Amino acid sequence: MRIQHIENLYGHHAMRFEYALSATTISTAAFYTAMAASVAASAAGAGLSMYSQQEQAKTASAIADYNYDIERQNAEVQSRMAQQQALWRQQAAQVQYQQQQNNAIAYDQQAQAVEQQAQEKIRRMREEADRTMATKRAAYAKSGITTEGSPIVVLAEAGGLLELGQQDALYDANLEASAWRRKATDERYQSKFSLFNQAVAKYEGDAAKVGKILDLQRADINLASGQAQAQGYRVASYGSLIEGVGDISSTVYSATK
Repeated sequence: MRIQHIENLYGHHAMRFEYALSATTISTAAFYTAMAASVAASAAGAGLSMYSQQEQAKTASAIADYNYDIERQNAEVQSRMAQQQALWRQQAAQVQYQQQQNNAIAYDQQAQAVEQQAQEKIRRMREEADRTMATKRAAYAKSGITTEGSPIVVLAEAGGLLELGQQDALYDANLEASAWRRKATDERYQSKFSLFNQAVAKYEGDAAKVGKILDLQRADINLASGQAQAQGYRVASYGSLIEGVGDISSTVYSATK
Protein backbone atom coordinates (compact mmCIF):
# COMPACT_ATOMS: atom_id res chain seq x y z
CA MET A 1 0.00 0.00 0.00
CA ARG A 2 2.76 2.42 0.86
CA ILE A 3 4.54 1.73 -2.36
CA GLN A 4 1.35 2.32 -4.30
CA HIS A 5 0.86 5.63 -2.54
CA ILE A 6 4.36 6.76 -3.48
CA GLU A 7 3.81 5.88 -7.09
CA ASN A 8 0.56 7.76 -7.17
CA LEU A 9 2.20 10.79 -5.61
CA TYR A 10 5.08 10.69 -8.09
CA GLY A 11 2.71 10.37 -11.02
CA HIS A 12 0.70 13.34 -9.81
CA HIS A 13 3.82 15.55 -9.57
CA ALA A 14 5.04 14.38 -12.96
CA MET A 15 1.74 15.31 -14.52
CA ARG A 16 1.84 18.78 -12.94
CA PHE A 17 5.38 19.27 -14.26
CA GLU A 18 4.31 18.25 -17.74
CA TYR A 19 1.43 20.70 -17.54
CA ALA A 20 3.76 23.47 -16.39
CA LEU A 21 6.30 22.66 -19.09
CA SER A 22 3.60 22.63 -21.72
CA ALA A 23 2.27 25.99 -20.53
CA THR A 24 5.73 27.48 -20.54
CA THR A 25 6.34 26.22 -24.05
CA ILE A 26 3.07 27.68 -25.26
CA SER A 27 3.81 31.02 -23.59
CA THR A 28 7.30 31.14 -25.11
CA ALA A 29 5.99 30.30 -28.56
CA ALA A 30 3.35 32.99 -28.27
CA PHE A 31 5.97 35.47 -27.16
CA TYR A 32 8.26 34.71 -30.07
CA THR A 33 5.33 34.75 -32.46
CA ALA A 34 4.36 38.20 -31.21
CA MET A 35 7.96 39.35 -31.42
CA ALA A 36 8.25 38.02 -34.95
CA ALA A 37 5.06 39.82 -35.88
CA SER A 38 6.39 43.03 -34.37
CA VAL A 39 9.68 42.65 -36.22
CA ALA A 40 7.84 41.91 -39.47
CA ALA A 41 5.61 44.95 -38.96
CA SER A 42 8.61 47.17 -38.28
CA ALA A 43 10.41 45.81 -41.33
CA ALA A 44 7.35 46.25 -43.51
CA GLY A 45 6.84 49.80 -42.26
CA ALA A 46 10.48 50.69 -42.84
CA GLY A 47 10.41 49.10 -46.28
CA LEU A 48 7.20 50.89 -47.25
CA SER A 49 8.51 54.21 -46.01
CA MET A 50 11.79 53.74 -47.87
CA TYR A 51 9.97 52.70 -51.06
CA SER A 52 7.64 55.69 -50.86
CA GLN A 53 10.52 58.12 -50.39
CA GLN A 54 12.51 56.50 -53.19
CA GLU A 55 9.50 56.93 -55.47
CA GLN A 56 9.24 60.56 -54.41
CA ALA A 57 12.92 60.95 -55.26
CA LYS A 58 12.37 59.44 -58.73
CA THR A 59 9.37 61.69 -59.34
CA ALA A 60 11.19 64.82 -58.16
CA SER A 61 14.22 63.94 -60.30
CA ALA A 62 12.05 63.29 -63.37
CA ILE A 63 10.16 66.57 -62.89
CA ALA A 64 13.44 68.46 -62.49
CA ASP A 65 14.81 66.92 -65.70
CA TYR A 66 11.59 67.65 -67.58
CA ASN A 67 11.45 71.27 -66.42
CA TYR A 68 15.12 71.66 -67.28
CA ASP A 69 14.55 70.47 -70.85
CA ILE A 70 11.53 72.76 -71.25
CA GLU A 71 13.38 75.78 -69.85
CA ARG A 72 16.36 75.16 -72.14
CA GLN A 73 14.09 74.79 -75.17
CA ASN A 74 12.19 77.96 -74.27
CA ALA A 75 15.45 79.83 -73.79
CA GLU A 76 16.70 78.69 -77.20
CA VAL A 77 13.46 79.48 -79.03
CA GLN A 78 12.88 82.85 -77.39
CA SER A 79 16.47 83.89 -77.96
CA ARG A 80 16.38 82.91 -81.64
CA MET A 81 13.06 84.73 -82.15
CA ALA A 82 14.30 87.86 -80.39
CA GLN A 83 17.57 87.85 -82.33
CA GLN A 84 15.75 87.33 -85.65
CA GLN A 85 13.29 90.14 -84.93
CA ALA A 86 16.16 92.42 -83.91
CA LEU A 87 17.97 91.53 -87.13
CA TRP A 88 14.88 92.37 -89.18
CA ARG A 89 14.52 95.72 -87.43
CA GLN A 90 18.19 96.40 -87.92
CA GLN A 91 17.95 95.62 -91.63
CA ALA A 92 14.79 97.73 -91.99
CA ALA A 93 16.49 100.64 -90.25
CA GLN A 94 19.51 100.27 -92.54
CA VAL A 95 17.27 100.26 -95.63
CA GLN A 96 15.41 103.31 -94.36
CA TYR A 97 18.68 105.11 -93.61
CA GLN A 98 20.01 104.37 -97.08
CA GLN A 99 16.75 105.51 -98.67
CA GLN A 100 16.82 108.77 -96.73
CA GLN A 101 20.42 109.37 -97.74
CA ASN A 102 19.52 108.70 -101.37
CA ASN A 103 16.56 111.07 -101.08
CA ALA A 104 18.85 113.77 -99.68
CA ILE A 105 21.26 113.32 -102.58
CA ALA A 106 18.39 113.46 -105.06
CA TYR A 107 17.05 116.66 -103.46
CA ASP A 108 20.50 118.26 -103.62
CA GLN A 109 20.75 117.28 -107.25
CA GLN A 110 17.33 118.77 -107.90
CA ALA A 111 18.42 122.03 -106.25
CA GLN A 112 21.52 122.10 -108.43
CA ALA A 113 19.41 121.40 -111.51
CA VAL A 114 17.09 124.30 -110.66
CA GLU A 115 20.07 126.63 -110.23
CA GLN A 116 21.64 125.49 -113.49
CA GLN A 117 18.36 125.93 -115.35
CA ALA A 118 17.99 129.38 -113.81
CA GLN A 119 21.50 130.35 -114.84
CA GLU A 120 20.85 129.14 -118.37
CA LYS A 121 17.52 131.00 -118.45
CA ILE A 122 19.14 134.21 -117.20
CA ARG A 123 21.93 133.83 -119.75
CA ARG A 124 19.35 133.60 -122.55
CA MET A 125 17.41 136.51 -121.08
CA ARG A 126 20.57 138.63 -121.04
CA GLU A 127 21.36 137.70 -124.61
CA GLU A 128 17.81 138.61 -125.55
CA ALA A 129 18.10 141.88 -123.62
CA ASP A 130 21.35 142.71 -125.37
CA ARG A 131 19.78 142.03 -128.75
CA THR A 132 16.74 144.11 -127.85
CA MET A 133 18.88 147.06 -126.72
CA ALA A 134 21.06 146.77 -129.80
CA THR A 135 17.99 146.78 -132.03
CA LYS A 136 16.64 149.89 -130.32
CA ARG A 137 19.96 151.71 -130.62
CA ALA A 138 20.20 150.77 -134.26
CA ALA A 139 16.67 152.03 -134.88
CA TYR A 140 17.43 155.31 -133.16
CA ALA A 141 20.66 155.72 -135.11
CA LYS A 142 18.96 154.92 -138.43
CA SER A 143 16.28 157.50 -137.83
CA GLY A 144 18.86 160.10 -136.90
CA ILE A 145 17.77 160.31 -133.31
CA THR A 146 20.65 160.77 -130.91
CA THR A 147 20.94 158.66 -127.79
CA GLU A 148 20.70 161.67 -125.60
CA GLY A 149 17.73 163.08 -123.71
CA SER A 150 14.49 161.20 -123.97
CA PRO A 151 15.87 158.26 -126.02
CA ILE A 152 18.43 157.46 -123.34
CA VAL A 153 15.66 157.43 -120.73
CA VAL A 154 13.65 155.04 -122.86
CA LEU A 155 16.64 152.76 -123.29
CA ALA A 156 17.40 152.89 -119.58
CA GLU A 157 13.85 151.97 -118.69
CA ALA A 158 13.89 149.14 -121.19
CA GLY A 159 17.21 147.90 -119.82
CA GLY A 160 15.89 148.15 -116.26
CA LEU A 161 12.84 146.09 -117.11
CA LEU A 162 14.96 143.44 -118.74
CA GLU A 163 17.31 143.32 -115.73
CA LEU A 164 14.33 143.12 -113.38
CA GLY A 165 13.04 140.10 -115.27
CA GLN A 166 16.43 138.44 -114.84
CA GLN A 167 16.47 139.18 -111.11
CA ASP A 168 12.95 137.78 -110.71
CA ALA A 169 13.98 134.57 -112.49
CA LEU A 170 17.05 134.28 -110.27
CA TYR A 171 14.98 134.90 -107.11
CA ASP A 172 12.41 132.26 -108.04
CA ALA A 173 15.16 129.77 -108.81
CA ASN A 174 16.87 130.47 -105.49
CA LEU A 175 13.60 129.92 -103.63
CA GLU A 176 12.99 126.61 -105.37
CA ALA A 177 16.59 125.45 -104.88
CA SER A 178 16.43 126.40 -101.18
CA ALA A 179 13.25 124.37 -100.76
CA TRP A 180 14.93 121.32 -102.27
CA ARG A 181 17.96 121.77 -100.01
CA ARG A 182 15.73 122.03 -96.95
CA LYS A 183 14.15 118.74 -97.92
CA ALA A 184 17.63 117.23 -98.28
CA THR A 185 18.57 118.53 -94.83
CA ASP A 186 15.38 117.08 -93.33
CA GLU A 187 16.09 113.68 -94.90
CA ARG A 188 19.61 113.64 -93.49
CA TYR A 189 18.28 114.62 -90.08
CA GLN A 190 15.69 111.84 -90.16
CA SER A 191 18.34 109.38 -91.28
CA LYS A 192 20.08 109.92 -87.93
CA PHE A 193 17.04 108.44 -86.20
CA SER A 194 17.22 105.49 -88.56
CA LEU A 195 20.83 104.97 -87.55
CA PHE A 196 19.76 105.19 -83.91
CA ASN A 197 17.03 102.60 -84.51
CA GLN A 198 19.59 100.39 -86.19
CA ALA A 199 21.87 100.65 -83.15
CA VAL A 200 18.94 99.92 -80.81
CA ALA A 201 18.01 96.84 -82.83
CA LYS A 202 21.60 95.60 -82.66
CA TYR A 203 21.59 96.16 -78.90
CA GLU A 204 18.34 94.20 -78.61
CA GLY A 205 19.91 91.33 -80.55
CA ASP A 206 22.91 91.32 -78.22
CA ALA A 207 20.58 91.54 -75.22
CA ALA A 208 18.71 88.47 -76.49
CA LYS A 209 21.99 86.53 -76.49
CA VAL A 210 22.71 87.62 -72.92
CA GLY A 211 19.14 86.80 -71.94
CA LYS A 212 19.60 83.30 -73.30
CA ILE A 213 22.69 82.81 -71.14
CA LEU A 214 20.80 84.03 -68.07
CA ASP A 215 17.83 81.76 -68.84
CA LEU A 216 20.13 78.76 -69.23
CA GLN A 217 21.82 79.58 -65.95
CA ARG A 218 18.39 79.85 -64.30
CA ALA A 219 17.51 76.46 -65.77
CA ASP A 220 20.71 75.00 -64.30
CA ILE A 221 19.85 76.44 -60.89
CA ASN A 222 16.32 75.04 -61.03
CA LEU A 223 17.67 71.66 -62.09
CA ALA A 224 20.14 71.64 -59.21
CA SER A 225 17.34 72.59 -56.81
CA GLY A 226 15.10 69.81 -58.10
CA GLN A 227 17.88 67.26 -57.94
CA ALA A 228 18.73 68.40 -54.42
CA GLN A 229 15.10 67.83 -53.43
CA ALA A 230 15.24 64.35 -54.98
CA GLN A 231 18.47 63.63 -53.13
CA GLY A 232 16.77 64.77 -49.94
CA TYR A 233 14.07 62.15 -50.47
CA ARG A 234 16.73 59.49 -51.06
CA VAL A 235 18.60 60.42 -47.89
CA ALA A 236 15.33 60.40 -45.97
CA SER A 237 14.58 56.90 -47.32
CA TYR A 238 17.93 55.68 -46.03
CA GLY A 239 17.08 57.30 -42.69
CA SER A 240 13.76 55.45 -42.65
CA LEU A 241 15.58 52.19 -43.33
CA ILE A 242 18.11 52.82 -40.58
CA GLU A 243 15.31 53.81 -38.20
CA GLY A 244 13.44 50.60 -39.05
CA VAL A 245 16.54 48.48 -38.47
CA GLY A 246 17.03 50.26 -35.16
CA ASP A 247 13.47 49.50 -34.12
CA ILE A 248 13.92 45.85 -35.04
CA SER A 249 17.19 45.63 -33.14
CA SER A 250 15.60 47.30 -30.13
CA THR A 251 12.69 44.88 -30.23
CA VAL A 252 14.96 41.83 -30.45
CA TYR A 253 17.24 43.17 -27.77
CA SER A 254 14.34 43.86 -25.41
CA ALA A 255 12.99 40.37 -26.01
CA THR A 256 16.26 38.60 -25.30
CA LYS A 257 17.34 40.75 -22.43
